[in-house]
Amino acid sequence: MHFDFRLNGVSYDRDRLLLHAYELSDSKQEHLSELGRFILDWYSEEHDLVLQTSGSTGKPTQILAPKTMLSASAMTTIKAFNLQPKQQALMCLPVWHIAGKMMLIRALLAGLWIDIIEPTATLGVSKTYDFTAMTPHQLHNSLDHIDQFKQIIVGGAPVDDSLRAAVKGHTSRVFSTYGMTETYSHVALQNLSKGEKQYTAVGDVTFSMLGDALVVHAPHIGIEKLVTRDCVDLISSTQFMWKGRSDHVINSGGIKLHPEQIEKALSPLISVPFFVFGKPDKQLGQSLSIVFEGQVPNQIKKIISKLDTLSRYEKPKDYFVLSHFLRTNGKILRNQTLQTIDFS
Repeated sequence: MHFDFRLNGVSYDRDRLLLHAYELSDSKQEHLSELGRFILDWYSEEHDLVLQTSGSTGKPTQILAPKTMLSASAMTTIKAFNLQPKQQALMCLPVWHIAGKMMLIRALLAGLWIDIIEPTATLGVSKTYDFTAMTPHQLHNSLDHIDQFKQIIVGGAPVDDSLRAAVKGHTSRVFSTYGMTETYSHVALQNLSKGEKQYTAVGDVTFSMLGDALVVHAPHIGIEKLVTRDCVDLISSTQFMWKGRSDHVINSGGIKLHPEQIEKALSPLISVPFFVFGKPDKQLGQSLSIVFEGQVPNQIKKIISKLDTLSRYEKPKDYFVLSHFLRTNGKILRNQTLQTIDFS
């Protein structure tokens, strides 16, 4: 632990921090009790931490993460953003997910003065911070006071075009991150303030392809060859353009459709949460369909039918509505949500 580290304005040595963690672990506030338990886990004699994947593309699974690799990942971010001791950081993500854990680890190693607040969709802050991590939803709700954050990393879900437009050219440095639990936080960044479309590797990370799938090579965190579920256009060994998830790809009559690209074209027209998917079809294999949360927008079928930014294959054939989508950490669980639709 860096000697400049502070938690909620208080300086700690290791013994005092562990004592405080024991107290926090009994808190009735979930984000504080989880914080206390994580600090105790981090300073335990165990060499590994147990991490749980988000389950956004399937059943959540647990993985063992060596603490040395988590530290190496944190140091890569510290260098990438030139984080210095005594800089102000805000932790507004749940610590039970990897993004929250990594915020605290960075603060411990870099000597940041970190404030921990309850992870909510709308952030109420009264001071300026040098560094924070948010979900796209939190960033959208923070646009009115984005000036209070000098550097922001955004992850957990894709950033839509309206949010990209809102932060482009802003004096605050805003980055979309690419990573997953298996990579212990991000391995690539996209500068949204500059309007970048490509992701660029951080540290010693490089990329290659296996078929249509992106492969991550990150020796500094013990990853030699991680085959992802992401479809990309590889620009170089350190840059790529993200297209979508391979496990979301829809094969409709032999034509491969990427839901994320279709959703990007539709998002300016639709004000309610939605996503597109492949409905089982006897003739086509899968038929492109769309599901809305809460209600079907007025005249949306007619609007989509006249949309010239999508080919005829990319326009949904069937429309569904659900009262609510299943989510984790603000991210829609597509597969689990689809299981609640009655296709009969």
